[in-house]
Amino acid sequence: MNTPISLKQLDIFVKIVDSGGLSESAVLMNISPSAVSKNLAAMEDLLGTTLIKRTTRSITLTEAGQYFYNRASKLLKEFDETVNTTSSYYNKPQGELRITSSIAFGYSRLVNLVDKYRGQHPDVNLYIDLNDNFINLNETDFDIALRISTAPPQNYAMRKLAPIRWAYCASPGYLHKKGIPGKRVELVDHDCLIYPGLTPTIKVTDEQDRQHQLKLRTPIQANSSLVLLKSVLGNQGIAWLPTYLIGDHIQKNELSPLILDGQITYETHGLYALYFPSKYSNPRVRSFIDFLVAELTPLPVWDNWIPG
Repeated sequence: MNTPISLKQLDIFVKIVDSGGLSESAVLMNISPSAVSKNLAAMEDLLGTTLIKRTTRSITLTEAGQYFYNRASKLLKEFDETVNTTSSYYNKPQGELRITSSIAFGYSRLVNLVDKYRGQHPDVNLYIDLNDNFINLNETDFDIALRISTAPPQNYAMRKLAPIRWAYCASPGYLHKKGIPGKRVELVDHDCLIYPGLTPTIKVTDEQDRQHQLKLRTPIQANSSLVLLKSVLGNQGIAWLPTYLIGDHIQKNELSPLILDGQITYETHGLYALYFPSKYSNPRVRSFIDFLVAELTPLPVWDNWIPG
């Protein structure tokens, strides 16, 4: 390619697609329709392929055009981000910060954290996506992914923000009616609210030293910790839940943590902030991660009830 395609030409092409036509993009960019048409023709000539099929009423991207549009859009966003970050490196955080988080943590804890963060940085606007599916930061425009994991992915930069602990719990009303178990094996006599694949199994050893999984009575199974929390608050049984969900309810005496076999909590996961190293120089990203570290260490507020 003798003459490189300029950022201006990329911008014109993206605006043609976003606006739905050459004339529409010309209005957006305050240039003539003929200038838009000439730039598009020059790009197609340089690339040696048709990007857009044009009729008198509409435009349609070719397969090559769709690929080029996806990459050009991402490149322009990254370029804008680089310029904005460089120009505001030493300035206060401002603009939009895009965060994705798991549903239960986002619903129960992120809202309050964001409120406190914006009290310190009022010029930052947050877009929050709650999603339990893995979000590939390479394919989205999120700045930070907050994830609870035993083994976070290694292809991102990350900061561990807090340990995630779990506990068996029940409402005082349920325990008054059904009794308080003191051992995990005694859960066979209780209604157990289960998150399949997440609630740990309980194994017992028989006289021949063979292990068997304890069969529990499970009137409710759900793939949502929020559903189990609602159920346990409604006196429906015992559940294994993260302390970030139940800590406030324990301190209000709405739930009681169970001490089973002498243990009250179990640390199995960590809360991580995942991001690209290049984005940490952005004041918005850096300030939010630093804020979370300061807020959640050495002990997150939801674990204040745990005996020292």
